[in-house]
Amino acid sequence: MTAKSMPAPLTPGDGKLRIYVENRENAFGNFVVSQDDLRRALGTQADRVEISVNSANAPDFASLQAATFFIGSGFDPQRLRDYGRKLRVVHCLSAGVEYYMPLDWLPSGAVLTNSSGAHEEKGGQYGLMAVLMLNERMPRLITSQKERRWDQAFSSTIRGKTALFFGTGSLGSAIAACLKPLGVRRIGISRNGRPVEAFDACHTVDTLHEWLPKADFLVVATPLTPATRNAIGAREIALLPPHAGLVNIGRAPVVDYLALATVLREGRLSGAVLDVFDEEPLPESSDLWDVPNLIITPHTSCDDHHNYIDRCLSIFAGNVERLSKGLPLENVVDAIHQY
Repeated sequence: MTAKSMPAPLTPGDGKLRIYVENRENAFGNFVVSQDDLRRALGTQADRVEISVNSANAPDFASLQAATFFIGSGFDPQRLRDYGRKLRVVHCLSAGVEYYMPLDWLPSGAVLTNSSGAHEEKGGQYGLMAVLMLNERMPRLITSQKERRWDQAFSSTIRGKTALFFGTGSLGSAIAACLKPLGVRRIGISRNGRPVEAFDACHTVDTLHEWLPKADFLVVATPLTPATRNAIGAREIALLPPHAGLVNIGRAPVVDYLALATVLREGRLSGAVLDVFDEEPLPESSDLWDVPNLIITPHTSCDDHHNYIDRCLSIFAGNVERLSKGLPLENVVDAIHQY
């Protein structure tokens, strides 16, 4: 199977389409997929589907064995390898798919799709907030408040400053688009360096060290892959100017948090906002809680508590329609690049 192969198109001979939904046992209520949610997303296509909704802890193996489509998050790939041999599309209710690599568990002829793009509006707003907080020196002011110090850390307007983005996908683009009206220069760094509308310019990863000293803000919004793991390490952080700030809204292992904590404690970086961590919930024993000039949010940046599932199911429903028409699917995960 190629990195982005196309499953066999749906035909009238396929009859009823069987969709297997797996909800995580500990999922918040608004992140659970119901039959009504899915039928609403499918619209007129709902007439030709049979839906089986199950808990991850109480699977219906007979329904899974008959399913054409699977929808879930945090699922066990081995279970799909063993019981999902008729699957054509496995849809993940998240954007990050590093947990499912390599894709050697996928049934023959099936593809994995993700929910990249479902985070755009909420993640864009969070990213805008985080960059503005860094510009206004809020990490330092919050640290001073905890220490009961009157610390007048003045700042300047954000217009004309440079935000460097490590990752120019849907999430990075959404944040960049929110910053554009404020007159911020938006530079993107990506694997291929292709132009993206939300950015003033985009460059390849091999230019990262040239751009880091010019950045007022570094926004990390990239998937976790072998190529991005530890990409922002001690050397990269040291290249940022002392007045700069860092936001990580992507994946924790992309950034060396130990090196980041060191420069924050030494005052060699203005501040940071982190929303993702190696272990979640972040343990009470973590040293990060006490790092000065650091704002921690508990992985709440991107998931819209009221509309997220609807956005994910909209992506899935669009692909059901495309498969019925023999069109290329959207959000197919590339086994080589791992996003």
